[in-house]
Amino acid sequence: MPRALVVGPSSMLGSRLSEHLRTRGWQVIGAGRSGDCEIPLELGSEALRTDFPHIKVDVLFHCAAAFGDDSPHGAWLNDRVNVLGAHQVLALARAVGCRRVVYAGSTSSARREGTTFASSYGASKARAEAILAWGLAQSGQDFISLRFAQLYDERGECVRHQRWFGRIVSHARSGRILRLPPGDAPRNFVHVQDAAALMVVASEAHMLGVLHVCHPMGETYLEIARQAYAVFDEGGGIEIAQEKTPFWPAYFPPASPELAALGLVFTPMTDGLRGIRDGGHAACFEVFDVA
Repeated sequence: MPRALVVGPSSMLGSRLSEHLRTRGWQVIGAGRSGDCEIPLELGSEALRTDFPHIKVDVLFHCAAAFGDDSPHGAWLNDRVNVLGAHQVLALARAVGCRRVVYAGSTSSARREGTTFASSYGASKARAEAILAWGLAQSGQDFISLRFAQLYDERGECVRHQRWFGRIVSHARSGRILRLPPGDAPRNFVHVQDAAALMVVASEAHMLGVLHVCHPMGETYLEIARQAYAVFDEGGGIEIAQEKTPFWPAYFPPASPELAALGLVFTPMTDGLRGIRDGGHAACFEVFDVA
């Protein structure tokens, strides 16, 4: 039985990845802050930990991260957890002797030539990639970073980071009037089940390097809202509030062509919304703190 170590098993992606691995016959060990983790791990610790138990695993999946904003404190938090935390993960990977590390990266680390990072979060995730790639090369272990676009789920965990997506669902399911900011800046949402499945098949295919994972169909929030109102069919409607600050544009790089060989079919947004409607967790998508 192959053995996986999941860093951040209580995160949205980490929990779904753990479920998926078990269905494929993997033994799963967790490393993180929650009390049920086999290996306690604090990525933002002030000191580097090297006294990890020598539990042998085949693959380490790194799904933990800080999602700080662009304030000085938020940028500091991102660097402390994501960048310095990469050194903790590197020490852990060496202790457990895994063949490879699969990192849940972010498309916010991608940028057009000549531009800066769009956020401190994206910058910190890119620096974490560099640390892991360098350190694992020194110890002869493989590394792959899957830079995911915006992740969502049917259980409502995504609303902690995808606030406008949560607001759209909350208004559509209750038949309220949704007042959207103007602008048609495209977004790109990947279902967490697809992300978890891709982490496993990419590992099993021995893929290497940094790969961008985007849904083949990018959509604006207005397009997503129209689908949500059609799926829930509870009345209400959508208004464009011209007085609101327009949605900011986001850069989503082209999906890496290497991923096509893995044969993964991405969940269409309409099917994802149906999963929210029928999955028993739609009430978890209540969001009020976005304007």
